[in-house]
Amino acid sequence: MERTVPEVASEEIELYLRTAYSLLRASTDVRLRSLEEAHAGMNSLLHPLARQEVVDSTAFVYSVLRLPREITQVELVVLGQSYGMFSEYRVEGSAEWQEVRAPARRRRCFFNGKDILACLITSRSDIDDLIPILTAYQIEWNKINRLMQQVPKEINLLDLAKNPADMEVVAHVLGLDQEDMERLVSIWGSDFGVNLQHVAQERKDFRVRLLDGSLSEYRRAIHRWWLQIEQLQPSLSRRPVYFVSSNAHSLVNLVSGFALDH
Repeated sequence: MERTVPEVASEEIELYLRTAYSLLRASTDVRLRSLEEAHAGMNSLLHPLARQEVVDSTAFVYSVLRLPREITQVELVVLGQSYGMFSEYRVEGSAEWQEVRAPARRRRCFFNGKDILACLITSRSDIDDLIPILTAYQIEWNKINRLMQQVPKEINLLDLAKNPADMEVVAHVLGLDQEDMERLVSIWGSDFGVNLQHVAQERKDFRVRLLDGSLSEYRRAIHRWWLQIEQLQPSLSRRPVYFVSSNAHSLVNLVSGFALDH
């Protein structure tokens, strides 16, 4: 694996990406803990407290919102360019998967009902997005796990949201304020107590498997996607097509002339 000591922030990011892709090209599952050092070394604005023992509640909430709620049960994350690849590579339970979604991401994901999450990726940028999110989630989950061992045994985590006094004790142990706890209650909803108990009982050790990261496979996935559109709207092949994958508000900037003026 090619690794050097970075001199500037951009080199730290490059080191992280090189490390991630070097590991993902391996034929075996990658344990995300092998990326934690490089992840923390990036000094990301989205995860500024990665190296510290205190909980980075902002980074944790950011990650929680961008992963399906089933992530609390997941041990293996499988990445592939098409749904058929999961069956082709004989990923366990692929025939029975249910589609799941994250609150703040449109990426299609599938859960096998046990411990495997499969995510569709359309480009390397999906990997660049998903791996840091998973790594940040794991780092902060394990911080919370360590701190939760200090919570008095008589506190019932399952009923925590209904007991303000116990909530205050747990918040103090975690180094979080009331607003942080309320955000977790809002995001996790009725699963708040169950999830917190899960965090307290088990450390995260994600494994990631990239089925095929070749450019040719990305092209095939895009071609299949376009063929389905063309069958429904044949006239599209005879006119200019402008494709915006995300941030649709950027069209307003172009049409209004704002982008050209600024």
